[in-house]
Amino acid sequence: MRATRIPAHIFEEFVKGFGDPLISDLGGYLRWMRRMSILKTFWCSDWKSLGYLGLMDSGKLIGVLRALRMRVIFHGHGAWRGLRERGEIQDIFLLRWRIEYLREIFQRAEKIFSRHGLRDFGISEWKPGAWRILEECGFSPYARSVLITWNLREEIPKSGNREVVIKIGSRRDLRKLRRIQRESWGFFIRPSFRHHIILIAYLGEEAVGSAYLNKYTGNIDFGVHVRRGFQRRRVGAAILHSARNLFRKLGFRRMSVVRVLRA
Repeated sequence: MRATRIPAHIFEEFVKGFGDPLISDLGGYLRWMRRMSILKTFWCSDWKSLGYLGLMDSGKLIGVLRALRMRVIFHGHGAWRGLRERGEIQDIFLLRWRIEYLREIFQRAEKIFSRHGLRDFGISEWKPGAWRILEECGFSPYARSVLITWNLREEIPKSGNREVVIKIGSRRDLRKLRRIQRESWGFFIRPSFRHHIILIAYLGEEAVGSAYLNKYTGNIDFGVHVRRGFQRRRVGAAILHSARNLFRKLGFRRMSVVRVLRA
């Protein structure tokens, strides 16, 4: 058994056999991941590919992964103290999740990271069945994230507040957006006017909620926000319905939102 570099098309061909909904097309998936890096989370911050690894046993490919170089952004300094960049392993696919398989392919990945001057690395893994094996290999979670998706061909079950009016925002609305986010989660992230369609929810003349729709990924970047005094009034649901309609017009089949949780 040995781990070796493989070309992208071999990685893609192997992964297709698992029916993963995110990686049905590798090129599209990588473009999506590149655009998702605007979120600056631990798994989709600015990254550069260091290649693909395959695990071979008796001439047969039994596992693959992607190796990346990733920037450590400001809110990751606690976990990655003193580092500006680190290694990152993503998209692990194995015919069977076994400790010896992981150890073999990780050792090869570590050599790649070392050659690029990266002394530490993290692993991002979505498949729940893999987590126990990773912990048995000595890796414990330092952050958790949930990717919530909606099939846009289906209706959103929860109805929105019919009194809410949704309008498209602009640069003139930054003060409103700042107030909404600060009353929602305590701080403000400016939208990217190149990436985002900005939705602002109004009750009467009052701006009470907002969302940034990423027109390249189908993601609601940084979540749906509602001012604290207007929560539990289905303002967020009204925003989701508008987001669904806009993303459908843009040709997306699903929309998503990322939530980062405490480890």
